[in-house]
Amino acid sequence: MPVEGRSPDLGQERKVARPRRLAQGLPTPRERVRKLQTSLQAKAKAEPAFRFYSLWDKICRPDVLTEAYRRCRHNAGAPGADGQTFEAIEEHGVEEWLEELREELRNGRYRPKPLLRVWIPKSNGGQRPLGIPAISDRVAQMAALLVIGPIFETDLLANQYGFRPGMDAKMAIRRAFWHITDHGRTEVADVDLKDYFNTIPHGPLMRCVARRIADGTVLAVIKAWLTAPIIERDKRGMQQSTEARDSNRGTPQGGIISPLLANLYFRRFLLAWNSHGHRDRLGAHVVNYADDVRHFTGRWIPFTERRGLEEMTLGPTAYPAAKAKGDRSMPSKRERPEDADGRVPQGPRDKVRTALFEPQSPGMQAYIPRHSV
Repeated sequence: MPVEGRSPDLGQERKVARPRRLAQGLPTPRERVRKLQTSLQAKAKAEPAFRFYSLWDKICRPDVLTEAYRRCRHNAGAPGADGQTFEAIEEHGVEEWLEELREELRNGRYRPKPLLRVWIPKSNGGQRPLGIPAISDRVAQMAALLVIGPIFETDLLANQYGFRPGMDAKMAIRRAFWHITDHGRTEVADVDLKDYFNTIPHGPLMRCVARRIADGTVLAVIKAWLTAPIIERDKRGMQQSTEARDSNRGTPQGGIISPLLANLYFRRFLLAWNSHGHRDRLGAHVVNYADDVRHFTGRWIPFTERRGLEEMTLGPTAYPAAKAKGDRSMPSKRERPEDADGRVPQGPRDKVRTALFEPQSPGMQAYIPRHSV
């Protein structure tokens, strides 16, 4: 306390204010992660053939794991096979829990826990298998995604709209609308891949990842996520299987990193579609969202070429084990002979159910099927 008649000690006040300003200026984990992502993406964009050799230490960084947990907590979700919940983690202490996970990752003791398989209903009446990872595996996958996602984002193509930052299904619909209205590509081949996520072969998929990632630890952990055991509850109790490891196929739906891996594998088909001359020969342009594919062309594709299109989509270049559910947007044989050329009179087709294009033009109503993205 200053003596009466004396001015305050300004030097002492500056000493108190300086740490306060420094504390206010420290970047948050989210800001530090964003800076890391920006530098990785800039490097990947500047050198398209560069392979990243040291990434595991970045995945194990405290700020990366903290941001990964924050995102997983925001997404919420059910507990995995171990039954651990976010509430239990927070009661125990998030910082202590993250430090334990970080030590496992750094010391090589980390092993993915089994996935909990549940079945969710599909719009067509069937069921879709969903593999729910434990929260520790979700956080580890999210940390990996925060680091390697910006690297692969530079490689994905402009006509891939699924599971990408800044892109969504409405943008895919706009692209479809653009093909139809601006370029007259009114023949739409709808290829819906059956069980795509569960049939991706691990060998070619890991080669897609290794094209950019040379860090052996990162590659090994990704392979461990792909081959994690599956636990399923049924009438007989808890049943465990190793079908992914036995078949060397599939990336579990429900995994944090699965959408990125699925996009990387789909990129192979899109590159082959262009490089093999199919786009130029058929005048067919592809719009892709997740496992849905639309080929837009300005002329009718004869039966033999359409079968070639399906084989190209589903063949060894991209999807050896996938099967097409059917070409539901093409005119029937009654409407169009197989060997005829030129344009075909259009029969009635389903209208797209979206408020994006209101009022919808006749072209939109006529050529985009109901089940479009």
